[in-house]
Amino acid sequence: MKISSTAPLHLSNREVLSHFLNQKIDNDHLASAIGLKRARDKAFARKKYPSDRDRPEDDDPSMLEPISEEDQKVLDTAERRGLSDELVWIQDEVIKYLCSEFNPTARQTPEGVAQLADELQDHQLTKAEVLQLCNLAPTEPVTLYAIIEEADSRFYPNAEDKLDEIGNQIYDTLLSEPPAELAQYVTYTDGQAGADGEGYEHGYVDADMEAAILQQEQEQEFVFEGREVGVEDEKDGDMD
Repeated sequence: MKISSTAPLHLSNREVLSHFLNQKIDNDHLASAIGLKRARDKAFARKKYPSDRDRPEDDDPSMLEPISEEDQKVLDTAERRGLSDELVWIQDEVIKYLCSEFNPTARQTPEGVAQLADELQDHQLTKAEVLQLCNLAPTEPVTLYAIIEEADSRFYPNAEDKLDEIGNQIYDTLLSEPPAELAQYVTYTDGQAGADGEGYEHGYVDADMEAAILQQEQEQEFVFEGREVGVEDEKDGDMD
């Protein structure tokens, strides 16, 4: 085993999103191939070993049609590889997070992030600051002050103008809204429908759930008070 001493590369959020989107496409194709292989195997098994409980209307004649040797090899390879449910869950959660409303990643493009990283090099920023600016894409000076350390002294005497310039460069690389291929993954917190078709206002709590929680807290408080009284009564009895 060889231990690599190469320093890890820092990836922007847009690069991570592109990776997982490509991973999702591959996994979707893999899941489709696995499903087709299992359906064909089941169809051939029912044909070879018919049962009285089989329903002819459930049979799909297309599953019994011959396929090329290359296609059969693809199905066999997909079945051997399998698909991890945990990997699919991680993949979906990462995409959901990066495409959430509070992240600007869905309104960025790979070309725009690369352009922004090149332009930010002209301001003598550290690698960490460039990465943070690419990921958070802030356009307001107050946020830029929080990311760029000692901005007033580093950009003296025109710190405000320099921050405005950086904010404009960031703004120019952002899309007005997510592209069509990412719109299905975007989630909202202001009541708009997101990827799952249902949205809630920020801080939303169901009325029935709130009543149940309140009742549970009252019951716990009652039990707790009852225990305290019991302890005091026992102490009074011991003293007598």
